[in-house]
Amino acid sequence: AEYMGLEASNAELNAAQDKLSKIKEKIGELDASLGKLTAEFEHATSEKLKCQQEADATALTINLANRLVGGLASEKVRWGESVKQFKEESKTLPGDILAITAFVSYVGCFTKTYRTELMENCWLPFLKDQKVPIPRTPDLDPLSMLVDDATIATWNNEGLPNDRMSIENATILVNAERWPLMIDPQLQGIKWMKTKYGESLKLVRLGQRGYLDVIERAISNGDVVLFENIGESVEPVLDPLLGRNTIKKGTAIKMGDKEVEYNKDFRLILHTKLANPHYKPEMQAQTTLINFTVTIEGLEDQLLAQVVKAERPDLEELKVELTTQQNQFKITLKELEDSLLARLSAAGGNFLGDTELVENLETTKRTAQEIEEKVALAKTTEIEINHARESYRSAGARGSLLYFILNDLNKINPLYQFSLKAFNVVFNVAILRAEEAEELKDRIVNLLDSITFNVFNYTSRGLFEKDKLIFSTQVVFQVLLHAKEIKRPELDFLLRFPAKADMTSPVDFLSNYGWGGIKALSDMEEFHNLDRDIEG
Repeated sequence: AEYMGLEASNAELNAAQDKLSKIKEKIGELDASLGKLTAEFEHATSEKLKCQQEADATALTINLANRLVGGLASEKVRWGESVKQFKEESKTLPGDILAITAFVSYVGCFTKTYRTELMENCWLPFLKDQKVPIPRTPDLDPLSMLVDDATIATWNNEGLPNDRMSIENATILVNAERWPLMIDPQLQGIKWMKTKYGESLKLVRLGQRGYLDVIERAISNGDVVLFENIGESVEPVLDPLLGRNTIKKGTAIKMGDKEVEYNKDFRLILHTKLANPHYKPEMQAQTTLINFTVTIEGLEDQLLAQVVKAERPDLEELKVELTTQQNQFKITLKELEDSLLARLSAAGGNFLGDTELVENLETTKRTAQEIEEKVALAKTTEIEINHARESYRSAGARGSLLYFILNDLNKINPLYQFSLKAFNVVFNVAILRAEEAEELKDRIVNLLDSITFNVFNYTSRGLFEKDKLIFSTQVVFQVLLHAKEIKRPELDFLLRFPAKADMTSPVDFLSNYGWGGIKALSDMEEFHNLDRDIEG
């Protein structure tokens, strides 16, 4: 029985083992199948991830492409306008350069009236009236191609008066190839030069001890030399320097018996205090004459700036701030455009993956829009500032008028000499002493009264008693003329009494000479038929 039980157990064991083997075999098959499925799953997952990445990259590329197209679309408009403008400018460039070259070379010695006459009535019509007209930019401003607002602002900070004439003079001085010769009786130009160059400027007076040694060292070192207060001629030893007669292929120049090494950075500026000098043709050919003599219009602009600076410092600060802002805009825009163009040219075949390029483009576009908006706002603000400044123009005009009356007093007596520097001090004191007022128009009236009164007192102290009445009369007449309250022909009649000769008086209370005056007066419209009314 035990044997039978053992066999049964063995039989069960074998059956179980067979079953286990089959199960293990099945598990093996299932494991193999699982491994295969896992591998396939991982491969599918990998493919899916790869597809997702490609889809994301494609979406990013599409997004970048859209942004790039959007950005370049606006840039295309701006660049298209620039290209169109450059094409137009390329046509007018020869005429513009010709006019500007003539401006720099020839107008310097003239006053504002003659400069305008030369440009508007001589040179520009000449270009237009040629058999084949030379194209030029309409309403060309020579300064626009020679200097920018930032440079002008720097000059003003250095002490250059901010009227148009002074800015033209400074522009000619820095652009002239020939040595500039400043005609500067009021010393405004030399004051600016000394501030501009500071201690690096070598001041020389002809005839002073050792001045040739100073010049020779400056030529070798490449310094800026200012000949101060020259007359109508200079010593012959300086002729090679004035004419730039260099030797040894431009590396040396002869000064007397010496050969001096010539540094190409050397610059010579000549200055005279003579109001109306007469230079020989050779001197005029070797130098560029620049007339810094103050004019009545130029001084009016200068004094206007002083009044506004004292009365409304906020306006002057805002004007300076606007100029700085506008220049910074131009610099920023140029830097962004240069960076963008550099990236576009370096991008190669496919630049859709260059995120920085697209971001740079968008920044340029955004900045350009902001700048355009701010420029428009700045123009509006500038108009408002200029309008506010113009309110004070009558004060500047009164000061300018009075100075030129003072300047003419030397025709009565050569002792009567008044410097512009001293006049400016009196003018500024007059502004401070003017009575305050709530209304602007009342304040302007107070300024006019204070300026006239203080200048009159300042001048009268230096006049002989017999000349004070002449000065007072001249002030009254010139103020009335400027205000158009009297007419010049009537004033001339009062002063000169241009009576008609060979007249016989028909009335006994007038002499023949007096009747000649009545006949002359009757020729004026306001006094028409006066002679007939007297004859009755």
